[in-house]
Amino acid sequence: MIRLSLIALVSAMLAPIAAAQDVTGEWTGRYICGQGVTALNLTIAKAASPNALTATFRFGPLPENPDVPKGVYQMRGTYDAGSRHVRLDGVKWIDAPAGYVMVGLDGHVSESGSRIKGSVPDMFSCTAFEVWRPDPLVG
Repeated sequence: MIRLSLIALVSAMLAPIAAAQDVTGEWTGRYICGQGVTALNLTIAKAASPNALTATFRFGPLPENPDVPKGVYQMRGTYDAGSRHVRLDGVKWIDAPAGYVMVGLDGHVSESGSRIKGSVPDMFSCTAFEVWRPDPLVG
């Protein structure tokens, strides 16, 4: 009985670490660039090599910034589970609004694995981004 309780305790302690190591899936949040605060939906998938990722970056308006157009592009990057560091760069437009350029993301996954937060490098008018895993509608 003690052994089963110990196994359950260790499993519960390791669950957040395992979640932080898996960045694949749907993320939602916002980023800030020259156009102002902008909605961001990020879909991350594993690529061929162990640390490689692909992603789809979807952006658009938020209630506080309704004039931002919608756009979509593909990204490629890496994830280091040890440091929880994610780096993604834009590679190909799917739907490009006039006057917009692709931006990259450079961030860290929270210990719980529920949030990625960091900077938007490459562009002088961009600052930060934050995405989180959407809460499931059914538990």
